[in-house]
Amino acid sequence: MKRLKKIPKASEAHFVRQSGVQNRGGGHGSRGHRAEGVVAENSSEGVPGRGNQPFPLPMKLSIVVVNYNHKYFPRMCVEAIEKSKTTFPYEVIFVDNHSSDESLQYLREIHEEGRVRLIESGLNLGYGKGNNLGVRQAKGEYIIISNPDIFVHPDTMQKLVEYMEAHPDVGLAGPRLRYYNGQVQPSCRRHMNFMDLIIKRTFLRQLPYFKKRLKSYLMDDFDHENIQEVDLITGAYFIMRRELYRHIRGFDERYFLFMEDYDLCRTVHQKGYKVIYYPVAEAEHYHKRLSGGNIFWLLTRRVFWIHVSSAFKYFWKWRGKGLKPQKKS
Repeated sequence: MKRLKKIPKASEAHFVRQSGVQNRGGGHGSRGHRAEGVVAENSSEGVPGRGNQPFPLPMKLSIVVVNYNHKYFPRMCVEAIEKSKTTFPYEVIFVDNHSSDESLQYLREIHEEGRVRLIESGLNLGYGKGNNLGVRQAKGEYIIISNPDIFVHPDTMQKLVEYMEAHPDVGLAGPRLRYYNGQVQPSCRRHMNFMDLIIKRTFLRQLPYFKKRLKSYLMDDFDHENIQEVDLITGAYFIMRRELYRHIRGFDERYFLFMEDYDLCRTVHQKGYKVIYYPVAEAEHYHKRLSGGNIFWLLTRRVFWIHVSSAFKYFWKWRGKGLKPQKKS
């Protein structure tokens, strides 16, 4: 009988190119081959008439990454994923939001090699809408939403899937993220109000009272060694069941950038599922804050006003709505 083994590296041909082009993204110019892992080999007993030919297994995991002019980060992201050791097949889907730098050419090349599936949107859809487009193409039982500047460890994906398999009451889980220097990134949050965002982005964070309040919002008082149910997980890297993601219609596409991750977590809670910070799994995040800096400098930045717009949309959407979860639906 067949025996499962860990997926080898891409250099050992663990991706099998599927023939044909799939155009299922409507008018967004989606295209791509499906890349599946080969995870079986003959045992010493063997199976008569089957030799060493691989056979397909149901797709367990889809990694969806939205790229917009991220230069060399997609290459580093893919190379890290391809070093993963998993006992299940997975696929990598990149959605390119109309990049104009070298990252797009690289993604086209590895798409042709069958290492990823590339969807070219033809315009900048924003973060949430771009991810939704990728998930619509996904085949996996689970999906991981990943930034292109996230570099997984060889066991990151395996640990996250195993945890979700063992905890059906968990709707969304995020690993511990570390900056490139090894420092832990505060990637989980408590529910906040508009004032918390103002404190975080202005000089008020330096004042004693507001500094204490900010630490509470950012969970600086929390031991990041512990597995913990949390209010919010940042959208840089997390795992969900694809069925639940689709049931809640994924990211709210009214957010172009920022706040869509917190909105998603809150929706998961409202459906009666847990959001979990899971530090047993780790990944590196080469994070660059887009909307931080001196307040006078921020006022001249378009990305700052996008953040403000998204914050208004978030607090207006959730106004008057309690945090008590509903029954699962």
